[in-house]
Amino acid sequence: MRPLILSAAVFAAMLLPVSAASAADYTVPRSASGSATTRSPNSAIESAGASARGAVLAAGVDCVGWRYKILRLEELPSVALYSATVEANAICVS
Repeated sequence: MRPLILSAAVFAAMLLPVSAASAADYTVPRSASGSATTRSPNSAIESAGASARGAVLAAGVDCVGWRYKILRLEELPSVALYSATVEANAICVS
């Protein structure tokens, strides 16, 4: 297995519009990580990011200021797959 480094620009498509809640309502920092294994590195990163985002939203209801960090990306050449772990951070409504 060899680690790969990809740009965080992959997550540009994952940003959603900000909700109508007041800025004062967003006070709780939340983070979560997610993992995925797929046939392409970009797909693995996007899927892992979506999983992490879902975990944050499950606890935070509505969040803004999303940031993503690739914690791990590995190529699994024996099975032609890529495995990624991504962390999502946001400020959420309590």
